[in-house]
Amino acid sequence: MEKPLVTIIVVSYNHGKFIRENLESIKKQTYENIELIVGDDASKDNSVEIFEQWLQENNYLAERNFHSENTGLATMLNECIALAKGKYIKLIAADDFLHQEAIEKYVSKLESLGDEYGMVFSNTHTIDDKSFIIKDFADYDSLGKIDPLIFRKELIKGNRIAALTVLLKTDVLKETGEYDNRFIVEDYFRWLKISEKYLIAYIPEKLTYYRMHPQNISKIKAEKIELETTQLQMMFDKEGTVKDKINRYTHRYYLSGKKLPDDYITAYHLYPFRVRRLDLAIRNKIPTLFYKIINKIAELKQ
Repeated sequence: MEKPLVTIIVVSYNHGKFIRENLESIKKQTYENIELIVGDDASKDNSVEIFEQWLQENNYLAERNFHSENTGLATMLNECIALAKGKYIKLIAADDFLHQEAIEKYVSKLESLGDEYGMVFSNTHTIDDKSFIIKDFADYDSLGKIDPLIFRKELIKGNRIAALTVLLKTDVLKETGEYDNRFIVEDYFRWLKISEKYLIAYIPEKLTYYRMHPQNISKIKAEKIELETTQLQMMFDKEGTVKDKINRYTHRYYLSGKKLPDDYITAYHLYPFRVRRLDLAIRNKIPTLFYKIINKIAELKQ
């Protein structure tokens, strides 16, 4: 029986020194029916040159999507996905790479499951800039080795999935829409959208290598990630699973005097488990001092 085609999309932005290791890991896959698409979002290093050299040296066929101007990861992914012909899609950054049995095990898992499953993910090694294995980034076994229906609820509490470990059904990926440049946490958005309609499978094996770079996330970026994550949780929390966390965070953010984005304000207004007086204060731009007084009075009446 012929194995289904798997499209692997490798995207780079200034990942030149890691590209060969990534492509070698794809070449060494025990699974043979692979379509390769390589993309570069106007890197300032020699990423494109390295892609071309490796493909030529290895006589390896690949679709190319090389940008002359930087457009952002979402645009790059959307363009590459439009080129994909596989039944399954794997997206991976060029600085990470795969265990040689990764694709075979991902496909085997999804092929053994029913149509109610939309994707599979696995555990992962964590590596440094020199590809040495270091301390695990997270305990994915404790997060993934649970009943899929329970996992669906756990996913609302926070991202439990490393993107490089995922194999997606192509039709499910396209059904849940294009990637959006507005979000830093677009991967989490994707998992939540898929989880609404499909179950997610897990393989308790380290089938990928996630590269941890020495650069720390900036404080501004970390704050934006937390803001976006909370907004997404509001959008998908139908049972009040994280209502305390959402209301505490929104309360704290509002009292800080920082301006909440309009999309966040809309999401909070539509959130069934919002604190009404906080929602009213935000939408009517009530001064924080006045809100503190209202809030204190409300607390004393309880």
